[in-house]
Formats: sequence, structure tokens, C-alpha cells
Amino acid sequence: MRNATEVSRRSFIAGAAMAGVAATLGLAGCAPQGERNEATAQGSNTKWSEECDVLVVGSGYTGLAAAIEAKSAGADVKVIEKANRAGGNSSLAAGDFAVCNSSVQEREGVQDSIDQYVDDMMVAGLYLNDRDKCRMIAEKSNETWEWTIEMGATWAKNDDGEYFLYPYGGHTVMRSIAQGEGGGANVTGPFVAKLEEMGVEIETKRMLTELVKDDSGRVIGAIVHDKPNGNDAESGTPVAIKANKAVVLASGGFGRDLEFRMAQDPRLDDSVDCTNQEGATAESLRAAVAAGAMAVHTDWIQLLPFMSPDEQGYGVAAFYTDGQASYAPTLNAATGKRIVNELTDRKRYADAILETGQPCVQITCKKALYDNGSGLEDALAAGIATEFSSIEEAAEHYGMPVDAVKAEIDRYNTFVANKTDEDFGKPIPEDAQSIDEAPFYGVRLWPKVHHCMGGVKTDLECRALDMNLKVIPGLYVAGEAAGGIHGACRLGSCATADCLVNGRIAGQNAAKEQAV
Repeated sequence: MRNATEVSRRSFIAGAAMAGVAATLGLAGCAPQGERNEATAQGSNTKWSEECDVLVVGSGYTGLAAAIEAKSAGADVKVIEKANRAGGNSSLAAGDFAVCNSSVQEREGVQDSIDQYVDDMMVAGLYLNDRDKCRMIAEKSNETWEWTIEMGATWAKNDDGEYFLYPYGGHTVMRSIAQGEGGGANVTGPFVAKLEEMGVEIETKRMLTELVKDDSGRVIGAIVHDKPNGNDAESGTPVAIKANKAVVLASGGFGRDLEFRMAQDPRLDDSVDCTNQEGATAESLRAAVAAGAMAVHTDWIQLLPFMSPDEQGYGVAAFYTDGQASYAPTLNAATGKRIVNELTDRKRYADAILETGQPCVQITCKKALYDNGSGLEDALAAGIATEFSSIEEAAEHYGMPVDAVKAEIDRYNTFVANKTDEDFGKPIPEDAQSIDEAPFYGVRLWPKVHHCMGGVKTDLECRALDMNLKVIPGLYVAGEAAGGIHGACRLGSCATADCLVNGRIAGQNAAKEQAV
């Protein structure tokens, strides 16, 4: 498989020493070339077409949370969205939420703490994280989760009608509150409806291309292209929108921006697929940098290890394979051997797969399935997962050494029986079952670009900072558009916490600004 072998772990790690320096310097050359838009050049003399107090750019978790809070604080709010629908990547996400000291943890007897939550984020992020930001997320995660319910969001419940916890690699305790069928749309849909009740409509097909500053350096509005042609920042009709109080950038990451992401990390070429929606591109980040914002960690780009090379984009595989990671082994297709603690963080998991140079294989059986095989039917229907009558048949199907696979699964079964993983230290769930009864199921795994840890440097109030670490008045940034929070790798379900916690903070603070 040419695409897989070209992106080996060795090639991914080889350029790690350039992290940090390349990120900021690389962005410096990404500002739009040619003559600047006349509206931007005029600054305070811009002829405004529209006006509001707070302009929110993006309608995912972050933008919707910011808009609700700003509107609740009495601000006149306008929300623009580049796509032709509201919700952004958030509406397509699995949507689980890492919550510290929740009522769900209390009911289940899970002992957690702010410090433990922060430490887990720091370990996954290779200690490159903004620790104060991580602490803010941990401290406000529970109140924010409860707030989402007040705003109409729904979360999965078990057969007893209770919210439940979902296992995520890299977390030392169970703290992720599960999202149900529909994923992130169970949050974005109700949030959009809430805003409509408040008199705020999401304005779709509107792309921010530039920020407008006055003579004092304050951001006072933006140039937005109405009805652009996809991601083409030169298309559409330019419209100048004045923001009397502030602009909130909640525009997400740039995982789909092939040219831009390769400028940050040349290894992420077109042989590496992406889970994001097509609008996940870099024009808002370019606009922020052109307005003087500092960008950090832009070459730390997370790959999601639970993906299948047998489908494009996010697809359906992860809705099955992610849950099975607690219970099933991941095997090197060439050797038949396990490669990793399947409950480690995403970077270590993805790196372990990449090191093999080809897709790995997750194998389990019906009785050992997590959550009765949630997501399996969709994976089978899509041709991502395959059912087998024996382990031998599965090994042969994937071109794996049969005897080695049988021996490895037998060894894994002893770990299940003894509840001790002697090879990689994976915590074996108490309800785990041995993999030894037909039918068996297999699926190939190969990582895809998933989350951009880099973006605009911000303070604890979500205010954008410039190259001198000074606040850029009138500009707030939150969610995936902000950088430095997650370090080298974010923990699964912490993005939901980040986006919602900091989206609320950005919206609250933007509404407090003095109008210009």
C-alpha cells in the first residue's frame, strides 16, 4: 500500500526538532499576497455594510456557546458560518465530553480531581500545554456540561435512564460523558434552536477573510465574503461588518487545508486523509496573523488512530473501533503481534500504527464486543469491518501470519483472564471477555488528520495576543482556532470541554467590551 508506507512513524518523528520555530515563522508567509482589501487599509474610515456588537465567526460548539453567552449578556450578536449549514465540525463529531467531578462520576464512585485532569492533559501534550488553560477547562468542565443541558443539549443515557461514562485513552480515570446517536449534533442542534429563540439566526455561506483595525490597533470589524465558492477566499461578494464590541474567532482548525498544513508539516501530504468537514481551512487564522496575532504550535497536528483506510473522511469505522479499543488487540499486519496499549493517548497510538508502515488490524469476537458492538452494523454495511468464522480465516483475509495471530490472541486472552496486561500495561476492563468464540470481526486501522493543536495565542480571558504577548483589543479566539492549550496532542473528549468552556468565556467577555 503505497500511501501507507510513505507515511511511516520514522518520517513523522524525523522533523520533530523543528517544532515551535517552523510554526510561527511558517505562518508569517501565509498572509494574503497582493494588494490588501481597501476596506482593511481604510481602518476607521471603512464604509460598513452591516453592524453588530459581537461578531462570532463559526457555528460549532465554540461559536454557538459564545453567541448564546454574548446574547444573554445583552449584546447584539451576529454569527457567520462559511458552510451552507450550521454546526461546523462539531455537528459531525462523536461529541463525548471530558467532565471533572460530575454527578455521573459520583454515582459511579469514580474519584477524580482538577489536578488529575490537568496532569492527564499535560502528559498527552508532552508538557507543551498551557497549564493555566488546562486548569481553567478542568475547573469549569462540570458547570459547563450542566449548562449545556439547560440550553437543551442531550447526552446518551443507559437502559436505566442515566448518563454514563465512556472510556478514552490517556485518561487515568473514567470522566468522559458519552454522547448518543447523532453525536455533536445533539448539542449544536439545540444550541442553534436556542439562538433562534433569542433572535439570532446563523448566517451561512459567509467567509471571513480579513480583520479590520482602527488607528489604535483595536479590531473593529471584519471583511466577509458572501456566498464564496467553496474555500476560495477571493470569491463571493465582500461585505464589511462592524463589530462595535468585539470579534470572536471560533472558526476551528485547518486540517482540510492541504497546502497550509503541509507548510506546517510537509509530511502531511495528500496521502494522509482527514476526518474534518471540507470547510476546515486556514483563512481565519491567516486573517488573525495578518492583524498581528501570534500563532503557536501550528505544526502539532493530531492524527486519529481509530480510522480505516477503506473509507474516506471520518466515515463510520471510528464509531465502532474506538469503543473496542478497551477490549480488543491491535495487531501488526506483518507480524501478527500487538503494537501498543490500545488505551494510550491518540499520539502514541497513531505513532505505533505508523511505525509498522502499513494498516494494522483490530480483531475481536461477538462475545467480547464493547457495548454489544455499538457501531458494528454500520461498519459491516460499509465494508469497513468483516465477519469471520475463525481467527485463522481473519488472519488469512488480512495477509497476516496465522500461527502468530493465534498465539498473540491466546496470550491476550490470558491478560483478560488475569486482568493484567503484561506486555503494554493496558487497564483491562472488569467485564472484558476472552476472544475465542465465533463469529470474529476484523477492521483495518490507519490514522487520519483530525485536530490542529495550533492556532492563535490567547490569555485566560480568550483575548488574542500579539507577537509581544500583548492583548489585541476587540479580538477573542477560542476552540480549535486557539493554539497552545493541548500541546503536542489533545486527549479525546477534551476538545468538547475546551470548545464549550472557552466559547462561553469568549462570549461573556466580548459582551463586556466598551462599544467603539
